[in-house]
Amino acid sequence: MSKGLNDANLDYVLAVIENAPNTELSVMCEQLQIDSRDLLNQLAISVARLFLTGTRDFHYCDEVMNIVIGDIVDLSMHTDMPQPAFSIYQAFDAGEYWHSDDDRDVFPWEKWTRPELERILCEVDDGARGLSK
Repeated sequence: MSKGLNDANLDYVLAVIENAPNTELSVMCEQLQIDSRDLLNQLAISVARLFLTGTRDFHYCDEVMNIVIGDIVDLSMHTDMPQPAFSIYQAFDAGEYWHSDDDRDVFPWEKWTRPELERILCEVDDGARGLSK
């Protein structure tokens, strides 16, 4: 049932999240013919890329991940934690505040979120290359 999250599907999911953040994940999954694990992982990867490319700012992307964390955790109650969705959530979460050793002139999302997302996406990209060989 998984056909992927192309640009149009990503735009649809982001619009639903922006306009009706309490929409059931199952509704979007049914509409897109994608299972919930794939949707959450692909959405998280797309949100990370939106941040890293500067297409969307930290606050927007962090808010999207804060909205879907409940779905990520709910899914993990019945099966393994969706990855990399959960790790991407944690990376955005780490950028929400100054850590104890941070200078106040440093943006936490630049120190904590950006490098972690780059690491996660590097692993995702390496894994995708490995599958295509």
